[in-house]
Formats: sequence, C-alpha cells, structure tokens
Amino acid sequence: MARRLFVASLFASVALFSCSRPKDVQRVGDSGSSSLKNRIAPADPNKYRSVVDARDWLNPYLLVQGKGIDARPINATTDVPTMSPADVLSYLEKLPSIAWPYGLVVVVQENGVRAPDDDASIKKNREELVRLLEEAGVKVELWPPA
Repeated sequence: MARRLFVASLFASVALFSCSRPKDVQRVGDSGSSSLKNRIAPADPNKYRSVVDARDWLNPYLLVQGKGIDARPINATTDVPTMSPADVLSYLEKLPSIAWPYGLVVVVQENGVRAPDDDASIKKNREELVRLLEEAGVKVELWPPA
C-alpha cells in the first residue's frame, strides 16, 4: 500500500512540474518589440550623421510605397517582399545584429516615383510605419522622397 502511495505521489509530482512553466521563460506574447531594444544598442548619431546617400546607409532602409513597405535587403541574395507596416517590426526583429552598425535606427523614405492616386496610401503607410517603429523604440530618420 505504501509503495502504491509513493508511486502515485511520484507521478503526480512529475505531472505537476512538467506542466508548469519556469519563471525565467518569457512568454511568446511578451517578446514583442522589446526584443530589438534588448538586443540592439541605442542609435548613435555620430556614426551616421554624415551619411547623405542611401547607398552608403548600412542600417535597415525602408521605402514607403502605395502598396506597402519595401526593405532594402542586407545582401544581394536576400529576397524581401513588400510588407504591410505592421509586418515590418517582425522583419526587423529577424535581422542579425550586424545589420545595425548605427544602433537602433532606420531610414524611412517615401517613393518619389508614384502615380497621383498613390499619395494618400503612401501617407497612410508612412504614418502607420513611423508610429509602430517609434512605439517599439526604433529611432526613425525621415529622408525626403527618392
């Protein structure tokens, strides 16, 4: 009888502890935008102040279009589809640390080549993108349309 009680207690303990989550494990829903701030150094304007051409910009570069946001790939073999403003943070979080030599800062630039009826959607996409980035703690450098 004592052996059965011991075995039952052992199984109950194992079941209880295997179903509990360790306190130091972060929930997926909590990872959000803070992962960038925890992983990437703050923006350092001294490192990028002199950059005036997109070809020389080394951090993520986001081009706002009427249909969404295009990100300049970090290398020629990377294929980056056009994203919604809401998908950009997820894209940025997947970039390696070496993609952020200036710290946590991105360039946002509107596409200057556009149809007249694209103005409203480009403005909406830019405003939403900038809001989301700033809420996530990402510094935004707004460049004039290209």
